[in-house]
Amino acid sequence: MTGGVCMGQRKRRADGLLERKRTIDGKVVHFYGHTLAEVEQKIDDYKAALVETKAQGEKFSVVYDDWMKLRRTQIKPSTLYCSFAACARTREEWADYRMKEITPTRIAAWYQRLGDQGYAKGTVRNHQDILASVFRHWIVYFGGDFNPCPYVDVPRNLSTKVRMPPTDAQLAAVRAHPEGFGFVAWLLMYTGIRLGECMALQWQDVDFDAGVIHITKSVWWRNCNPVITTPKTKNAIRDVPILAVLRPLLLEHQGAPTDYVTSGRATPFTSSEYRRRWAAYWRSLGYYHSDGSGAWDADVSAHQFRHGMASTLYAAGVGEMEAQRILGHASITTTHEVYTHLRQAQLSAAADRLNDFISTGS
Repeated sequence: MTGGVCMGQRKRRADGLLERKRTIDGKVVHFYGHTLAEVEQKIDDYKAALVETKAQGEKFSVVYDDWMKLRRTQIKPSTLYCSFAACARTREEWADYRMKEITPTRIAAWYQRLGDQGYAKGTVRNHQDILASVFRHWIVYFGGDFNPCPYVDVPRNLSTKVRMPPTDAQLAAVRAHPEGFGFVAWLLMYTGIRLGECMALQWQDVDFDAGVIHITKSVWWRNCNPVITTPKTKNAIRDVPILAVLRPLLLEHQGAPTDYVTSGRATPFTSSEYRRRWAAYWRSLGYYHSDGSGAWDADVSAHQFRHGMASTLYAAGVGEMEAQRILGHASITTTHEVYTHLRQAQLSAAADRLNDFISTGS
């Protein structure tokens, strides 16, 4: 044994390749080639790469791929799908770097580039979470010794994407048209539940006696087809009150216990069925636009009704803790941020009215 390397024997395989087995740093490694020189070159390359790995860490792409392999066993497919784009951008950015080459300075520059490309602060934070998670994986499973991510903050100058609820005119249009697919819009508007939760509702989940809707499952679409899964977080499993304004419409549509509330049948909508009906409903109300390919889409998304419900809860004086339970936010911080934004918007509107009053004198 020389320098931690055990000199191995070479032999000719049945396929004509030379094989040499070496024990390097306690690991048995097989090298193959057509000539002895080719085999020796592969051994030298392997030892050089090992030296670089010890000095600078593994390549990010190697660690990331191992992290993703484990992540697929721990995270719901729907969550993986939602983070796919940010994960892909993170891997693409750092793939050729070794872990110790990814410094706080380089990370800060990357965050700023993402912002310059138009990504909002929340989206950049998603990239930050992914990168930090890969580094934690490196430390735990590869023996890494440093995570630079906690030393870098997302730039404060990045834009904040504010998801707006439907406008008053759009809400009025929905209230006036509960027929057809308006039933789904009403359900979203007066419960504040997520689209996946709405699609997964069965009539056995609607407890008229207790006056609540039990949220226990969710739908996500794989290749257009519905897949029933557990809700986004443990706080998403909850009871949502049946408001008096919604109750008559629910009773009017009530079906068999195992039928799905929105589809009216034994299976949930496919994604194409939902999108087609949703777009057609909003087109009938006059709120639609071209998607750039000659087709058209709705001006309002289902998720906007969650923000509408949050606004309603705030306006009604419902406390943050109660609002969190109704909306199923994973953390009270999320509810607090929503309420804070609403307070700021209310204050801004009050300032505008005051300025108008002072400038006009009436």
